[in-house]
Amino acid sequence: MTQHAPQQTTPFPPESQTVEWKQSLGEWREIVETCAAFASVGGGRLYIGVAPDGCPAQLEVGTQTLERLANRIAENTHPKIVPAIRAEEVSGTHIVVVEVPPSATKPVFAFDRAFRRSGRTNQRLDPDEAARLCLATRGMTWDTRTFDDLGMEDVDADLVRRFLRRAKRERQWEAPEDAPPEAVLGQLELLQHQKLTVAGNLFFGKRPQRQLVQAQVRCARFKGNDTVTFIDMKVIERDVLSQVEDAMEFVQRNISMAVEFKGGGPARLERWEYPLEAVREAIVNAVCHRDYAATGNAQLSIFDDSLQVWNPGGLPPGLTVGDLRGVHLSIPRNKLIA
Repeated sequence: MTQHAPQQTTPFPPESQTVEWKQSLGEWREIVETCAAFASVGGGRLYIGVAPDGCPAQLEVGTQTLERLANRIAENTHPKIVPAIRAEEVSGTHIVVVEVPPSATKPVFAFDRAFRRSGRTNQRLDPDEAARLCLATRGMTWDTRTFDDLGMEDVDADLVRRFLRRAKRERQWEAPEDAPPEAVLGQLELLQHQKLTVAGNLFFGKRPQRQLVQAQVRCARFKGNDTVTFIDMKVIERDVLSQVEDAMEFVQRNISMAVEFKGGGPARLERWEYPLEAVREAIVNAVCHRDYAATGNAQLSIFDDSLQVWNPGGLPPGLTVGDLRGVHLSIPRNKLIA
């Protein structure tokens, strides 16, 4: 008969999104990073003096231990973290408990690096992720950022007039077609303090790719079902509305269409290889909801057996692939563009 050793019990809560164990105060750099990671999310608690098996680790706590730890945390975090720190006696020995509140300003940096808690680990954020989290803390999205060197002189007035005509025709927008471009951009919140936003540059900028080189749609028609040989290729820049139209032209040039005459009369019915409205929606979504902070391009790939649209960026924080199968919140990545 197989005998099992009794399971080790611990007086401490298990490590999780909000709990971490540390064996000694010698791990103070990791302790500071964990404080920053906790503060960047919803806060958390560190138990210092806990061995990996969950047992107390015989921590020595002196008269200045808590003060030194508090100073190290405050001196090496930005915004400065001032946690509640206390010593507790557990099973005849001491541990240190650090209570970290969530920071009002996120992310929190430790040793000039941004961290965020994810599950039981601390994740180091790259500059783009840190910027997105900072904007989200203020209720902003990436496309609301402004360019210090772009203003109304960088706006293509013809694009604004084309937009007004289209908005009036398709959305019954009441703005007159001769409305001043500055007034139009102001009403759409694409101009902030006379500076062009990311969204404003993408919609109406004279040269949007000058600041956003990644704002492209790369189209390719491949031979067969792999990417070894391409038959047609196009890199689309320009403004985002033109990108959608140019991408649709590329699709129609590279997919087949059948024509049917009903009842022997002159009326003809066009049947495209892929439903054009569905393709347009996929392209619009790729342009509207892509991560413009990422360096990749949106891609449209046509194979013999499929048409694929890909855009940079994962799902918004808090949303999983499983959530998409049911009723879920709409979390736009780019509020102004969408």
